[in-house]
Amino acid sequence: MNLSDIRAEAWGVAREVATDDAFRLWTTAEMNRYINRVYRHIARETKCIRDAITPAVCQIASAPPVNVGALTTLAATDNMAAADLVQYNDPNSWLYHQLVAPRVYALHPSILDIDECKWLAKPWKLIKVSVTKWQQNPWWEKVMGYPTEFCTDYQNNSIALNYRTTATDTILLTVRRLPLADLANDNDIPEIRTNYHDFFLNGVLAQMYSKQDTQTFDGVKKTEYEAQFAADIDMLKKQETTLDQRLHCNGSMDAFR
Repeated sequence: MNLSDIRAEAWGVAREVATDDAFRLWTTAEMNRYINRVYRHIARETKCIRDAITPAVCQIASAPPVNVGALTTLAATDNMAAADLVQYNDPNSWLYHQLVAPRVYALHPSILDIDECKWLAKPWKLIKVSVTKWQQNPWWEKVMGYPTEFCTDYQNNSIALNYRTTATDTILLTVRRLPLADLANDNDIPEIRTNYHDFFLNGVLAQMYSKQDTQTFDGVKKTEYEAQFAADIDMLKKQETTLDQRLHCNGSMDAFR
């Protein structure tokens, strides 16, 4: 289903028969807003959009500054680089005359969770750990080598690595994320799986009957559709859980999609 299909289905259930926005109880722009609100809610609550291929989302370049001049320039606007520069010039520091890659990187704002993190040039995955583990070891960030662990800070949209590396590489992520863009054109199709498109309807209808207008607000229908949409979300979560279990290698054909 595309944006136009979802909109038409909701209009049909609500018995919106007008064909011109000047006479509709819910205009095209309002419907698009409701649909995108439901779209983001489904993605956020069920984490059903999986991505391992979008470069802007799933790839992070990791490289040390090319020289001390580059580190000095970076230090003017980056507090961590400024701290590295101090230690670079300190003969008693473990980073004396060492150029290392950052240990904290920004995540794309659409990311909700990270399923897998690995290096492009090294044949191993990084292990996800809690920040508490590193806080209990004050020396974790003073080890030089290829990072083997990571932790996330979704409040600040960042990922932190346990070691500092002098190598240049790319971090590859497999993530759950929000839609990268709202549905805007009539032929735009949601990124979520096609068999989930039917679950838009109850959420959109709940939005429609929440509209604060004497001709559109209906508290009873609003409550009914909200309850049905909540049940839809629970069903989607169960389906995603089942899919996760089947994707694990278990020796059966269920491991393949």
